[in-house]
Amino acid sequence: MQLSRQIALALALTGMACGGAQAHQAGDWVVRFGAATVEPDVDSDAFAVAPLTGGTVDVDSDTQAGVTVTYMLKDWFGIELLAATPFEHDLYLEDTALGRTRIGETKHLPPTVLAQFSLPGYGRVRPYAGIGVNYTRFFGERIDDGVVSPLIGGADADLHLSNSWGLAAELGVDVALSEGWFLNLSAWKMDLDTEARLTVNGTTVDKVDVAIDPLVWMVGVGRAF
Repeated sequence: MQLSRQIALALALTGMACGGAQAHQAGDWVVRFGAATVEPDVDSDAFAVAPLTGGTVDVDSDTQAGVTVTYMLKDWFGIELLAATPFEHDLYLEDTALGRTRIGETKHLPPTVLAQFSLPGYGRVRPYAGIGVNYTRFFGERIDDGVVSPLIGGADADLHLSNSWGLAAELGVDVALSEGWFLNLSAWKMDLDTEARLTVNGTTVDKVDVAIDPLVWMVGVGRAF
């Protein structure tokens, strides 16, 4: 978070020093790409099944390649699609007795569609905001049997995460470099709720609601066509 604020300040100062630039126009395709980081803000219900009773789920951060494509319907308004290579997250069990224990991993894809609005700019700095819908598909869940199996008497355990629909909000800034090219910093806050289903020997024994609600931010470059 501190790094993202520093980058945003650097982009803004760069733009203020560089004079004016032409804004995106109706009919333009605007492509932004860079390194995208998902930082979950997890709030998990507790497991009710012994011996995991009272334990909650936590999810770590990950960085992958991200891209957004925006079509400008008006000079001030466009439709944006956010995509990325699959994010991979370690899953943790938070427990008062065991502490924070890594229990496995999962992958997800977060395609997001937003209505994007250009905000008043200054010089080469062009901020924008958006609101839309996110769909998150989880896949590739894996449990570390070497850690989990001994906790449940040697049984075979699995954890499955349900897919999620939720709202997404966006803030971003472009800083013009040369004709059509610009630096970009963008961030999205997503409403992401999933159900973690714990199965033992193929039978579901518990279900836990997990609000992941990540902050996603991307630093990169862009091009308008």
